[in-house]
Amino acid sequence: MGAMYSHLRIAVVAAVVLAATAVVPGRPVAAGALSEKELRVALLDAVDFPEGWASDSARSARERGFGVPEPTERDCQELFDSAEDTKASAGFAKTRSGPFVTTVVASHEDEESARGALDGLREATSACATIHTREGSPGGDSSITYQAAALDVDEVGEDSTAIRFNRQAAEGEGGDAKVVADLVVARVGPHLVRVAQAGRDDSGTGDVADIADRAVRKLEQVCDGRSPAPRQDQPGTTDL
Repeated sequence: MGAMYSHLRIAVVAAVVLAATAVVPGRPVAAGALSEKELRVALLDAVDFPEGWASDSARSARERGFGVPEPTERDCQELFDSAEDTKASAGFAKTRSGPFVTTVVASHEDEESARGALDGLREATSACATIHTREGSPGGDSSITYQAAALDVDEVGEDSTAIRFNRQAAEGEGGDAKVVADLVVARVGPHLVRVAQAGRDDSGTGDVADIADRAVRKLEQVCDGRSPAPRQDQPGTTDL
């Protein structure tokens, strides 16, 4: 287990170094919108999770063959990601079998554009009541179905929407463990932040609303010109 977390942390550190040195072209955003560098500061990181969580990466998810769903339907892919040029993203895992968390924060041209994008996501959840994703190692993967359901959480940010996806057991798959993928998308000014968590529907999987609230508060701090920092009396952990 220690080797796994070491691999995850090394992968994420390498990704951060590459991101910091790469030049990423993108269209200009509003004067009040955060830059890509600022968005990375506003992202959740490992110190924002309770002890026992580790940074995750898209590469690790591909090697595992599962994690937060990536819809194969083109019109549904932006539920869990953003098409905006100015954005930042991160992933986290509690164990190799989950739960998993991904978060994406993106700057839009202005508040009106961000509102429109959030309204579009609400409309997309109707069209994406059923989504599919691939699970398993490359070459031996199979299509898995998720069905949308209501997710009742308090509003976060200036406006937000939430949805739950229930994983349907594949043919021949045993076990009674219910697997869900919860998604919360919130707006803060001209920004949208997405927080998704996938795992068994039990006490081992945290409350996605608490994680989303922490993500929104951290984004708000950066928008206000403050730099979030871990508590000095409890480095490396945050109560969610």
